[in-house]
Amino acid sequence: MKIFPTGKLADFFRYYDPTNKQHVAAVLRLPDDLEETDPKLVCDSAAWVKIFRTPLEQKPVPEKVDNTWGGITAAGRNAGAKFPELLAAQWALESGFGKYPAGKWNYWGVKGGGRRPETTCTRKETTEYINGEWVTTCAWFKNFTSIDDAANYVVNRWYKDYEKYKGINRAATRDEAAYLLVKEGYATDPQYADKLVDLMDQYSQAPAAQDGLNVELKVPYFAQNDSETDEGFRMCFSSACAMALDYLCPGVLKGHKDDFYLERVNEYGDSTDPYAQLYALESFGLDSEFRQDLVLSDIKDQLHKGYPVPIGILHEGPSSGPIGEGHWVTVVGFDEDYLIVNDPNGELDVLNGGYLNHTNGNHQHYSYQNLLPRWSVEGEGSGWGIIVK
Repeated sequence: MKIFPTGKLADFFRYYDPTNKQHVAAVLRLPDDLEETDPKLVCDSAAWVKIFRTPLEQKPVPEKVDNTWGGITAAGRNAGAKFPELLAAQWALESGFGKYPAGKWNYWGVKGGGRRPETTCTRKETTEYINGEWVTTCAWFKNFTSIDDAANYVVNRWYKDYEKYKGINRAATRDEAAYLLVKEGYATDPQYADKLVDLMDQYSQAPAAQDGLNVELKVPYFAQNDSETDEGFRMCFSSACAMALDYLCPGVLKGHKDDFYLERVNEYGDSTDPYAQLYALESFGLDSEFRQDLVLSDIKDQLHKGYPVPIGILHEGPSSGPIGEGHWVTVVGFDEDYLIVNDPNGELDVLNGGYLNHTNGNHQHYSYQNLLPRWSVEGEGSGWGIIVK
C-alpha cells in the first residue's frame, strides 16, 4: 500500500472546496475510514486534534530594512524601482552612505516647502550648481517617518509615472535611468549621473544589463557542510536562499553568512518549511513567494532580471527516475546546454544521483537533460522554487 507523503496529504486540505460535492463526500467519509483503522485517531485526545486546536503563535514582526546599501536596495525593489541599485546609489551620494540625512529619514535630498514648511521640513545649508558655478544657499528638506516612507516617496515620484511625469523606470538600463534623473531635474550637479554610475559599478553586485541569450550572475557561494551549527546536514534550503539574499541585498548578512541567515529562519519555523524561509527573507527586506508550478522559462526570466532562483530538486537516484527527500540549490545562470547552479552540498552526479564531492558546488554546470527531470518531477509546470517579486 502506497502512503501519501506529508506534503501531498496536506494538499487535500489546502485545495478543499466546500462547493464541490466530491470534496464534501470525501471529507465526510474520512472519519469513518480513520475510525476503522484506529479509533484513537478520531477522539479529542488524538495528537493531530490537539495540534489543530492549538492557537498559532504570533509571528515576529519583520525588521525594517537596514540603513545600508543592501537595505536600501531592498527598499527600492519593494517600492517598485526597476533599478533599485540606483536608489541605493542616490542614498550613498546624497547622504554619505546614510550618515548625513537632509531631513528626518531623508537620505535622498528631497526638498520640501508649503505655507508652513517648518512643520514638515528641516532647513539646512546646501550647495547647488547654478549658472555654471557652485552656490551655497539654504533650503527646506522634507521630513519622513522611516526609510521605507522616504524610499517609497522617491520611487513613486521619480521612478514611476506620476501625474503627467514619465518616470525613469522607462529606461532600458540603470545607467540610462541615472542620466534621466538629471535630465528630469532631480539634481543640479552636472556630474550627478556619472557619480551614480560609478557608485553602482563599485558597490552593486547586480548586473547592469544582460546581453544575448546567456546569463551568469556573480552570486556568492555558501557550503552547507561548513556550518558551525549542528544543522549543516539539513540546511541546504537555508544556504540556497542565503546565497540569493546576499547577492541581492549585500551587507545584510554578517559573519558566517548562511549560519546567520539560518538563525533568522529558525525564529519563524523549521528550516525545511518554505514559509519560514519567506518570512526570513522578508525580514531582511526581500519580498518573495514559494511556487510549485514553475517552468524553465520562469527561471530564465528571473535570471534576466538579475534574480537568482533557489529551486527544489530530487538529488538521489538516476535522472530518469529521481528519488529522495529533496534538496535545494540556487540557479545563478544558464547557457545553451546547461543551468549554472550553486549547489550548497557540493558537486552533484546529475546523471546517476548522489554526490561526486562535497567541496566544489560553486557555479556547477548541470545539463538540462539531467537536471530538469530532477526538478519537474511531476511533469511540466511542477517545479518548486523561490521567486523574488
